[in-house]
Amino acid sequence: MKGIKKMEHLSGIFKWLYGIGDGLAKMIYLHILWVLFTCLGIGVFGVIPATAALFSTIHKTIERNRDESIFQTFYSSYKSQFIKANGYGLIIIGTGLFLYWDVTISKQVIQSAILHMILLILCFFYFITVLYFFPVFARYELKGFQYIKQAFLIAISRPFETIAMILCLLILYYIFIFIPVLYVFMGVSMLAYPVMWFAMRAFNGIEEKKS
Repeated sequence: MKGIKKMEHLSGIFKWLYGIGDGLAKMIYLHILWVLFTCLGIGVFGVIPATAALFSTIHKTIERNRDESIFQTFYSSYKSQFIKANGYGLIIIGTGLFLYWDVTISKQVIQSAILHMILLILCFFYFITVLYFFPVFARYELKGFQYIKQAFLIAISRPFETIAMILCLLILYYIFIFIPVLYVFMGVSMLAYPVMWFAMRAFNGIEEKKS
């Protein structure tokens, strides 16, 4: 609420600069929280819950829900979703490793162009499903494989938002190459923000059609 009161007393370029500074500060803070809570889970068991908490916090931030602090929102999400997020994380990581192994074998051993193309297509579908998984996990209360199913269906039914996500990630990838310090201090949150923002556009579009 203090941030809102400060904004009310600013105008023009000062309001714009304050908004940029406030946004950058939040991204740095979220990145630090993600690193700390990933380490809290000994890395392997902390990275997925920390990522889920990151997207949940960004989701609430975009919706302008200021009832809780960033830390409280992040910690609450991390704690409540720790086991559930790790369960899905095992499925996601296991599937990714399986596809990687298949592509490697196809390229080096089988050497079938058709099979290799099919595997690459499956890898693309896997990638866009993972892109939407965390936003879906942050927004909806689903059961079982419905999170993965919904993430896949939304990814293919909203091609504009999906392509926009991929383009943003590619742009950020090259920005991090030229300015690596950005990745060190806010890389994860910089990657998560555009993914969550475009995912919410997709969600809103689908929900409006249903209503």
